[in-house]
Amino acid sequence: SKGTVCFKLSYYNEYKSYLRMGVGVKVLSVLGLIISVYALWVEINAQKYSNYIALCDLHQYVSCSRVLTSRYSKGFGVLGGILGNDHPLNLPNCVYGIFYYLIYLTLDTLYQKETIIKLKFSLSISSLLMCMYLGYILAFVLHDLCLVCFATYLVNIALSVPAVINYKNLLQKTKAD
Repeated sequence: SKGTVCFKLSYYNEYKSYLRMGVGVKVLSVLGLIISVYALWVEINAQKYSNYIALCDLHQYVSCSRVLTSRYSKGFGVLGGILGNDHPLNLPNCVYGIFYYLIYLTLDTLYQKETIIKLKFSLSISSLLMCMYLGYILAFVLHDLCLVCFATYLVNIALSVPAVINYKNLLQKTKAD
């Protein structure tokens, strides 16, 4: 019947939209992963070699290696003071980024059940809060512009858009049921 055809077409269009969004999320997750691995590379080399100059070190105040070797580059500048600098959880922030993007990529490959949508929404909101905190540290404490950091902020903002859309759709669907 005509109603069934419209329903199937609507479902098909929604599925196509989901696939496009899913591909975008996977690309962004991989991009965030690559940026985080590069940040770890810069951090390790900047700590190892005093004369190391990273590709993202463009100026005295545009220096990712300066930021990635600051006290805020491990444990978000907080965990070391609470747990101790040698605590196993006081990892470089970019290692947390690597875990975040791997988890996000894994979650995106799973069927988007209610729990997964809520988890991705929560992860996205958490990452945005961390971006605001670390962006504040960059601008007002370190007085630096870290291009690698800024790139991860952009990736996190872009990843949050489909997470918010999916969560909003879930809430609307729940209300309708």
